[in-house]
Amino acid sequence: MRLRLTHKVFIFSFALVSLVIVGGIYINNNFLEDFYSNRRIAQIKEVRELISKDIPTKEDLETYSQKYNITINMINKDNLRSLEQGKIYMKLNPRDNNRLNKNFRTVDRYILDKNNEGNRVIDHRGMEHLEYYKLLPTGQLITLRISMDSIRSTVGIVNEFYIYEGIAILIGSLFFIYIFSLQITRPIIALNSIIKKMVKMDFSYRAKIKSKDELEELGGNINFLSSELEKNMGQLRLSNMKLKDEVEKRRKIDELRKEFIASVTHEIKTPVTVINTHAEMLFYDLIEDKDEGKKYLKTIMSEGNNISLLLNELIKLIKLEANIVDIKMEKIYLSDLLVEESSKYKIDLEKKNTRLILDLEKDIIALGDRFKIGQVVNNILSNGVSYVEDNGELRINLKTEKNIARIEIINTGSSIPEDQLENIWKAFYRVERSRNRKYGGTGLGLTIVSGILERHRSKFGVENIEHGVKFWFTLRKI
Repeated sequence: MRLRLTHKVFIFSFALVSLVIVGGIYINNNFLEDFYSNRRIAQIKEVRELISKDIPTKEDLETYSQKYNITINMINKDNLRSLEQGKIYMKLNPRDNNRLNKNFRTVDRYILDKNNEGNRVIDHRGMEHLEYYKLLPTGQLITLRISMDSIRSTVGIVNEFYIYEGIAILIGSLFFIYIFSLQITRPIIALNSIIKKMVKMDFSYRAKIKSKDELEELGGNINFLSSELEKNMGQLRLSNMKLKDEVEKRRKIDELRKEFIASVTHEIKTPVTVINTHAEMLFYDLIEDKDEGKKYLKTIMSEGNNISLLLNELIKLIKLEANIVDIKMEKIYLSDLLVEESSKYKIDLEKKNTRLILDLEKDIIALGDRFKIGQVVNNILSNGVSYVEDNGELRINLKTEKNIARIEIINTGSSIPEDQLENIWKAFYRVERSRNRKYGGTGLGLTIVSGILERHRSKFGVENIEHGVKFWFTLRKI
């Protein structure tokens, strides 16, 4: 059977009150007598200390007796005698002066400590008493006595009253516990009802709790949550549409990945085939001319270098895409860098009878990784040298626009179809669909360029101009 929260709170509260009452009864029955006895003993000691300070009068003794409910007796020194060290004897019959040494049954014995005081338990008139006594400097002996049976009787009455009191409290608390249970659980039940509505996508209900505590705060939070959920449902539907678009993008990325693998395979397969073919001809002595054989060996070495270069470029690309390449930001003197990188292609340009024109602003300092930016310039120049027309022109411009340095590398020659401009940054993409190796290279140079510039947060692009193509990128000037 499933209990409602109100019933559970009621049962728990009732059990807690019952436990407190039963615990009180148990503690009273087991510890009240000892506690009360100790308090009475403490009162006797207190009175004994008061008497020790000053010799009490008869009126003082009556006051102490009534205030603390103690029987106090003062024994004159005539009725006392010390027969042993630390012990005093009192005659039971004061008129019997001759029997004190002969019959000890006629005397009371008091054992004293070094402070001339002591205590004992005696049977007086058929009842057990606790007696404290002290020998005063005047030779008198004062005794203070309380009845242990009286203590037990008092404790018994208190315990009996506590039982009746506990039963009355337990019965009277039923009504208040029930009201308390309703007061606690009613807001929780209301909040639970609202949450059930929210589960069914109904956000029209609001909590109205005014308890000025955590329940009111919880109700406000649930109201806020309901409002936010209602408001965000439309955004969720929009997100679902975006998710579908993202899935489609991932599908396209998978296709590009497959295309990339096919491209890598193609780029490696071609030189490997050439190497195998030439190596077999040399191995089986099919080349009779020695000079021709050297050409075959030269081809094998060249294709091996191509494979090594391709693998190195692949490693660079993978590191860039995985963001495991450190970019060391430093000062770059751009005009010096451009002159240095362009000088590497002097011989290649002379072979094509191509002019190199440098239009560089002086003293431009940019912030970036000098080695990586050198790679960018080198890769773009290599691409320009490959595609520049014979008797053409290769131009490098360096200028500033506010706090930005802009580098442009322009080569004359045929333009790139407009619908293919964005694709040239893709790995292994060539404008020639046949992917012939006429212009050499690995097909990864411009992909590496885009990766390095993205890490520098630079803008870059390519565009067709009259009689040629222009590559450009920017760096932050300092």
